[in-house]
Amino acid sequence: MKQLLSILIGILVIGFLGGSISQAGGQKIASFELRALDGTAYTDRQLIGQPTLLMFWASWCHVCQGELPKMQALQERMKGQPFRILSVGFADSEANIRGYVASRAAPFTFPVLYDASDRMASQLGVRSTPTFFLLNKKGEVIVVHRGGGLLDDPQFQTAVDHLLQER
Repeated sequence: MKQLLSILIGILVIGFLGGSISQAGGQKIASFELRALDGTAYTDRQLIGQPTLLMFWASWCHVCQGELPKMQALQERMKGQPFRILSVGFADSEANIRGYVASRAAPFTFPVLYDASDRMASQLGVRSTPTFFLLNKKGEVIVVHRGGGLLDDPQFQTAVDHLLQER
């Protein structure tokens, strides 16, 4: 299984020319507690048990503005699957994040968290927007992708499908 995942990661690395991607080596995500815009608390412990996609973004980021609707489309495609999608606003004011989310004609159905002090982003080494983290069921970081294009690549869905089949 690990060999197959390594092959898939290799394909992902070769396939993503639009952004910067790296294999994270299965390191557990840093401990965190953030609140969603609706007030719900989320922690790293909640990421255990199903694959998760995290996207760090800011309202002023034009690439992020293009990627967020793709996150919503992925959320709709994955409905009923044990797959979690979370977005994390950072490097921006909470008012701007809230304003951007509220301005959408169709609401996002995935949680929008806010990293008020950019602490989580700093712990994970997030320096650009958007930055994606794909986690396995153990909460380990499998892929880090900086920039756009991740959600458009068919190899991304192949990697997600593989993570869904892992026991």
